[in-house]
Parts: sequence; structure tokens; C-alpha cells
Amino acid sequence: MNQNLKKEINNLPSISNIIKKYNLSAKKKLSQNFLLDLNLTEKIVKICGDIENNDVVEIGPGPGSLTRSILANGAKRLIVIEKDKRFMEALKSLKIISKNKLIIKNKDALKIEFKKMFIKYDISNAYIISNLPYSIGTKLLLKWLPIPPEINKLILMFQKEVAERIIAKPGTKKYGRLSVLVGIMTDAKIIMHIPARAFKPKPKIDSSIIEFNPKNKKKLLFKVEILEEITKILFNKRRKQVKSALKYFGDPIILCKKINIDPSIRAEQITLESFEKLAVVITNHRQL
Repeated sequence: MNQNLKKEINNLPSISNIIKKYNLSAKKKLSQNFLLDLNLTEKIVKICGDIENNDVVEIGPGPGSLTRSILANGAKRLIVIEKDKRFMEALKSLKIISKNKLIIKNKDALKIEFKKMFIKYDISNAYIISNLPYSIGTKLLLKWLPIPPEINKLILMFQKEVAERIIAKPGTKKYGRLSVLVGIMTDAKIIMHIPARAFKPKPKIDSSIIEFNPKNKKKLLFKVEILEEITKILFNKRRKQVKSALKYFGDPIILCKKINIDPSIRAEQITLESFEKLAVVITNHRQL
């Protein structure tokens, strides 16, 4: 079946021709940049490993270049979520030749309750593979943290400078809120860079693919919203000493002693382990 499907996909008009056929000009307000090189989309899917007989979710398929590669590599089902209704007709041809393996949802991914979607489609062992719209990429990433138990891993594309912030280490200028939230709850690494020239229209900056794996399946000992609050406040005051920024959460000296950090350091010097300990301490305090 997969070989037959691959042949049918290969016989489809090129992505460039699909764009022309349906007059699919990119909308700047939706951060649309089309990836035309199917050799690149093939590499992106291969990064995931063997997706055969697994469910996949893709956000922002556009004209369907990455969608083609996911289907050609044997996904059991592929759920694509596309806000822009102009792409529906172009995607329907893939739905037909895939014998309904492709499920198309014309919705805003930011408004989808993914937990309900997983239940509806009985998803328990899936991948999320997406060339995310730049304008909502980090918002979607935060929406998926911690990575739901139904998801094996995330393979996501971001602007290169955003990707570098996501995987930044303590003590570096790029280390910030995203680095902490992602680093505590996932093992994340950049696995591929994609030049701007690979897209149409050409963006001003290169892109990077990040692989996110769940760090563990254990129950978190802190509330995620509290960790988000901590990182927001501390990194908004990143030039100030920690003892100044921590006043919002209680006695800063006592808090620093509990997690064994120097009150005079700044947010970018706090390790992931210490941020996690701080989130646990404040979560427990608020539950008293």
C-alpha cells in the first residue's frame, strides 16, 4: 500500500504547480512561507524515525509539501490543522489518494483542545511534525508542554534565532523563559538547519528543526502555570539580582536558601534544576 501511495504522490503536480493552480499566494499576516523542496521535507520526516503505522499531527500544512512526505512514509493517519480555507481544495487531492488516511481540519490550532481531539480519534502513540507558522510557533509549543502522554515526540520548525533561544544553556545571553520551560520538561535539540532560500516567499532568516522528547513520564511536582509565572517575572527583570525579582513570591532570602542559590545572581545564571526546585517550593507554599 505504501509503495502504491508513494507512486501516486510522486505523480501529483509539483507543489509550485499546486500553488499556481489554486492561486495560493502566501499571506504575510499568517506567517506563510511555503517549503517547496520535497527532498527537504523527506529528510524532516526521516528525522522522526519510523512513523509507519503511527498517527501524525501536522499544523499549517499549506499546499501540502510536508504532508506528502508524511503520507509517503507510511503514517497510519495524518491529521492536518489548517486555518486558511484556501488550502482545502489542494489538500483534498491528497485525502482522496490516501484512501482517507488524511483528516483535514479547517481550524485555528491555537483554539483546538488537543486532549479532546486525541480522545475523538483514539490517538495514543503519535508524532507532531510541523513547519509551524512563525507567528504562533512558540505559543503552540507552550500549549504542548508538558508533552501530552499521547505524543511520542515533536519535530517542529522555528526561525533559527527562536530555535537557538529554545535550546540555550544557563549563563548565555539567549537563555531565557523558553529555554527554562522547554529544558525542564523535554530533551530538545536542533537537528537540522534550513536555509531561507528553500522557502517561497523567502524569509529574512534561516529556519531550524528541533526535536523534542518528553523528559520523563512522571507526574510533575509543580504546577506548570507557576513555573511560567516565575520565568516571566524573573526574566522580565533579568538585569536585576534574583533577590529583587523574587519578592513577588515571598521572602527572597528564604526562597534562595531553600533552593541553594546566591541571592545576588541574575535569572540567566539559575540552572534548570534550581528553577524546577523553585517552582516546587512555590507550588507547595501556595497549596498550604
